[in-house]
Amino acid sequence: MQFQNEIKSNEVIVFADASLYSKDSIFKCLYWYGDKFHTNVSFADSGTYRVSLKPISTNQLSNLELELLLQKLERDLIDFNLRDIVTKETQNVRDLLIAKAFSNGEFDEMPPGNVSDPVGFNVNKVAND
Repeated sequence: MQFQNEIKSNEVIVFADASLYSKDSIFKCLYWYGDKFHTNVSFADSGTYRVSLKPISTNQLSNLELELLLQKLERDLIDFNLRDIVTKETQNVRDLLIAKAFSNGEFDEMPPGNVSDPVGFNVNKVAND
C-alpha cells in the first residue's frame, strides 16, 4: 500500500519506507523536534514507519508553517539517514584512526626527510639555482 505524506488537524504526518530508512536515523532526526513538537513513530504497515509531529503549544500553526514543517521533516529524514549510511561505511576508518591515536607509539614510523625539511624541499638549494 502506498502512503502519502500529509497535514491533518495541525499535525504533520510522514511515511518512511522501513527498507530505506533505519529506525536509528528516524529517532535521531526526531530528537531535534522534541522541544517544540509531540513526536510519534509507529508502523503504518509491516514495512512503513508513520512519523508524526504535533505542536506542543496550543497555538494553531498556519497552513504555510505546517507545509514548511512537512518539507523540513522530509529533508531532515533524508539527512539523518544519509548520516547513518556514512557512519556505517566509514566505521573501519574511524576504528583505525582511534587505534592509531591510542597506540602509545608502538607502531609509529619515522617520517621521511628531516625535521627542518620534512617534504624534501630544500629552500637553500632552490634559492642558489
